[in-house]
Amino acid sequence: MPTSKHSTQNTSAALANRFEQVAFYVPPVVPDLLPNEPDSLLNLLPFKAVFLPLRVEFAQWGNSDPTEEDPETLTLYWNGREVRTLIWTAPVQPDELFIEVPVGFLSEGQHRLHYQVKLFNGMRSDSEALEINIDKTPPLLADDDELIFPPDVISNGVTDRYLKEHGELTAQVPPYLGADVGDTVSWYWSDSPVGKQLVDRLTLTKAEVGMPLHVKIPADFILQLSDGLRFARYEVQDRAGTALQRSLAVALHAAVTPPPRQLPPPFVRQASGSDYFSDLLPADAVAGATLTIPASASLEPDDQVTVFWGEPGATGAYQTDTPISPGSREYTVPARYIAMNLNSRIPLHYQVKAYDGQLHDSAPHQVSIGRLHGLPLIHSDAIRDNQLNLAKLGAQAAFSLPGWQFMDAGQFITVYIEGVKRGAIDQKITLPVVTDMAVPGAVTELAVGSVTKSALQALEVDYQFYVRVKVSFDDKRTWVEFPMITPTLIDQP
Repeated sequence: MPTSKHSTQNTSAALANRFEQVAFYVPPVVPDLLPNEPDSLLNLLPFKAVFLPLRVEFAQWGNSDPTEEDPETLTLYWNGREVRTLIWTAPVQPDELFIEVPVGFLSEGQHRLHYQVKLFNGMRSDSEALEINIDKTPPLLADDDELIFPPDVISNGVTDRYLKEHGELTAQVPPYLGADVGDTVSWYWSDSPVGKQLVDRLTLTKAEVGMPLHVKIPADFILQLSDGLRFARYEVQDRAGTALQRSLAVALHAAVTPPPRQLPPPFVRQASGSDYFSDLLPADAVAGATLTIPASASLEPDDQVTVFWGEPGATGAYQTDTPISPGSREYTVPARYIAMNLNSRIPLHYQVKAYDGQLHDSAPHQVSIGRLHGLPLIHSDAIRDNQLNLAKLGAQAAFSLPGWQFMDAGQFITVYIEGVKRGAIDQKITLPVVTDMAVPGAVTELAVGSVTKSALQALEVDYQFYVRVKVSFDDKRTWVEFPMITPTLIDQP
């Protein structure tokens, strides 16, 4: 009877028992999951994803050598139920490491995913589990779902005097069933019951759930639509993106007089959105952004204009009174102030100082700056084929990182290793590579530090470990996680 070339490798009962109850592999990955947010449901699948087979991806495991005689398998389990088994009789290719879960599995609720790998030598090891959540039930608005305005506004309408005294129009959103962290509430002020003039939107926080919710319509927004019958309404959508819930519109009479100064909100030329709200992709502002005052703004030749990027005095704020060219209404915001506000929403406005010294502030504009994409992977010459071999390592393993978009002096980088402790795999340990290192400026390749061989020997061999990277663009106020790598530590001469 033929004998496999692997039949004598790693087959001892003691070794098998050692790993029997250990989660040997990293959890599966579901690319469609929404990013986790503070206080909200973790690992939430967007509603639109439940109508198509769900792609689940897996990391390549170490010590892999499948053949026709000794194949390797990966089996995916959904709440303990087998979904599918992949079989390899030749080296595993990266583009084969996924399974599409049929739609029939995607029911509402929490689900537990894990996979089991059977190696060529017969050893079976489970991965860590990934718990995901599926929400198919939209919020339910109240029977009387119209916005609740002050009684004098209902009786008298929105007047110029009211706006001068209050500066804005405030309404309460009636409580609705199913309110939760991450719900998006959008409200509108229009000349039609189904108008799309978006005033603003907010995302519910933990502190706001279950509390009276008020929305504000700025006076300048109301003045923009002038006099006449106006309609106010709102929409609610949960974080999963289930069916949008629309309220009925409230009809209000607007009797307002435009102020002497018409100072509509500024806008960012590289961004897209409405007059009061827009989104800026960092990739569109690598060389900086152009803050523009609309042509409709009432400016006199001797006005002194200052534009403000962010809340004055806050980290990442910028202001200037120097346009791109004399007489222009465009102002350059340097790229570093884009980077300092990544993945955040900031206010923009401009201030006009008239000949008599009186100051006039424009309507605000909210710009949401997105996340960075295409961030580089950290690497080390000591890592070959996604393995770090202690037996072939010198005194230390050095790490470096290619340059990234918006890389500049004044940023900070932290790199560390996470793994399991040698001889005590139920304990995790952290090995710092570099902590809060100041970035010297934009470079092609940045040497970030090293870890000694003796420090690495504290990690269990034949296990994967994480090399994590995070960079702060805003003086260590927040940190951007870069892609991590997950090599396997081995010790083979």
